[in-house]
Parts: sequence; structure tokens; C-alpha cells
Amino acid sequence: MSISSWQRLNPQLLRYFLAVSRAGSLSEAARQLHCVPSNVSARLRQLETQLGVALLQRGAQRLSLTPAGERLLPHAQQLELLCQAAWRSVQDDGWAGELRFGSMEATAAVRLPEVLAAFHRDAPNVSLSLITGTSRHLLDEVLAGRLDAALVGGPCEHPQLHSETIWHEELMLVTPAGAVVETLLREPLTLLGFPSGCHYRERLERWSERHELKVKARQSYGSIDAILGGIAVGMGIGLLPRSLLEAHPRGRLVVSRAIESDLAAAPTLLMRRHDVPAHPALEHLRELLGRPLQSLARAANG
Repeated sequence: MSISSWQRLNPQLLRYFLAVSRAGSLSEAARQLHCVPSNVSARLRQLETQLGVALLQRGAQRLSLTPAGERLLPHAQQLELLCQAAWRSVQDDGWAGELRFGSMEATAAVRLPEVLAAFHRDAPNVSLSLITGTSRHLLDEVLAGRLDAALVGGPCEHPQLHSETIWHEELMLVTPAGAVVETLLREPLTLLGFPSGCHYRERLERWSERHELKVKARQSYGSIDAILGGIAVGMGIGLLPRSLLEAHPRGRLVVSRAIESDLAAAPTLLMRRHDVPAHPALEHLRELLGRPLQSLARAANG
């Protein structure tokens, strides 16, 4: 009985293909795979021979996917996810292995410390990686299969993603202490916020356009401390969640005031792919995210 060509394909070779597609170079992929670049190169040639097509092309700075590589990529990602789900399914309690979770910086700083402590207490065998970034970047990572789920700013809808509201944030206008807001907003000013792709940053831009502010510059920081510190010393203004301003030590150095409700209301959404098998550890983390902060603190102390 003859074996079809697809049955001769070695799925292990797809692991090397995925590593190179993510790293963009043989050397970085080899580092991640704990082998030498020549080994990665040989495995890729083997995969291309089995498939009968070229999957990668070398550019000036990095390797990139050919059209055939682009078509193969989502199937390789799906196979990786299925293998991970198969491994987790035979663990004693399902709470083991790796969980890759994303979050906005502000949410990670204010909302997650108690949640993550409770999760570690309940699931000590799970290797959890928390990645922070802008909502746009986190969504891209979930879609690519590099994150199991992420907390992003909403509203947000995508045909491939399941969306669930976890918290309701209220964005506040943040200004230097002692500043007369009405006078401040009449002068050319600087907007301070997270980088482009941040949902809160987009709200700040919309608010400034609505009020026809004269924007002379835009400062982008990946650090809450840098944003609050910059506002505190009079560099400019920003929009940040009320929960962050109330909890962060630098919150007392600035002044906040309410803005229009349509721009202030900012739900935090848990986003994950529809087509990925349920991750038991993620389901427990989701349950912890829905608990009141006080109950998490009591459990930690008890």
C-alpha cells in the first residue's frame, strides 16, 4: 500500500519552520531551539524537499516567508496548539505546562498582582509568561497563536476571536497639580501616553480632536511611571484609568477630572481564539479575574 505524500511529512520539521518564521533568522531560531544554525538550516531544507516548495527567502536583514510559507504558517501554528492541548489533556489536573498571557501595562500594574498570586497558589506547576504591550500588538499576538489570551482595551470585535468583558474602566483627564485646566487647554500642549496601538492613547487623541486642542508634540512611553512623572512635572496631559490613579503611588502627584462618558467608558476585554482548544489553566485564570479583589486578598492572607 502506497503512502500519500502528506503522510510522509514529518510534523517535527514544522517546529523549526515556526521558530524561523518568528525569529526572522537562523541564528536566533537556533538559540530558541537550543541547537546550532546548521541544524535549523538542514531541517528547513528537509521540510522544503518534502513539500516540494520554497518556504523562506533571504532579505537584506532577515529571512521572510514565501507565498507558500505564508499559506503553511497558520496550519503549523494550529498543529502546535493542538500538540500543546494534547499534552495538557493527560496531566493529572490539567494545570500544568505553559500559559502565555498578555495584558495592557496599566491593567497588569493595577489589576493583576493579586490575581497572579492566587493563580500561582492554585496552579504552581504552570509556567505563566505575562507579556505587556498595546492592545493592537496583543491582539496580533493572540491571532498568531503566540499568546493564549490577552486583556485589551475595548470595544473590540474580530471574527476569529472570542471577546468577554472583565472590567469596566473609567478614563480620566490627567493634568499637573496646580495647573488651571481651562488655561492649560488653551495653550499649545503635549500629549503623554502609551505608544501607538494603545486603546487609551487612541481615546486621548479623539478627546483632543473633539476639544480642538493645539497639540505641539506627542510623547510615547511604555512605562506608567514615566507617563505620570512627565505629567507631574508639567510636560503635558494624558488619559489614564481612575483605578490606576487611585492605586499608583505617583497618582497623588497629579490631578484628574472626569471627561465625557462616551470616551471615559473603557471596558477591559479578555480575547482568545475561537478555534483553539480550551486551556484548563486559562479557564481557572479567567475565573480568578472575575473575583472581587478583596476576596483574592483574603485568600492570600488566609
